[in-house]
Amino acid sequence: MSYRDLREAFRDIPGVETLQVSRAENGNQIITIENRSVEVGPMASNDEIRFALLNPWIRTENTRMSITGYEPGTIQAKLADIKQKAADRRAASMAKLDAALAKTATVDDQLEAEASRIEKEADAALHEFAAFTNGSPYGDETGG
Repeated sequence: MSYRDLREAFRDIPGVETLQVSRAENGNQIITIENRSVEVGPMASNDEIRFALLNPWIRTENTRMSITGYEPGTIQAKLADIKQKAADRRAASMAKLDAALAKTATVDDQLEAEASRIEKEADAALHEFAAFTNGSPYGDETGG
């Protein structure tokens, strides 16, 4: 039955202007009017659907009722979404850590290069100083 046919068939039900039709995982249709949902099996008649929508506490043979508006699978889908978002966040954090590690390695390399340069300058200055004082901290360079 089409959406238009259902809307016409249920025109006497309050809130029919909010009619929504969706498909359940098992192939049934889920008919929702305001906060009431009915899962409709292939053998449900319009009268049976109407009865279920108007009398939520009485079960019918070919329908399942949800007065809360809950649709089967929504909790599982929400949990899967939460797990995926957590996994995405962990992956982003790990990528930041990897980037920080790479930057730390670059800084370490630069510090090591600078330390080597300063050490060479200091050695050169000590050798130059030793030439003026006739005494070398590296041994006797004057031969005497």
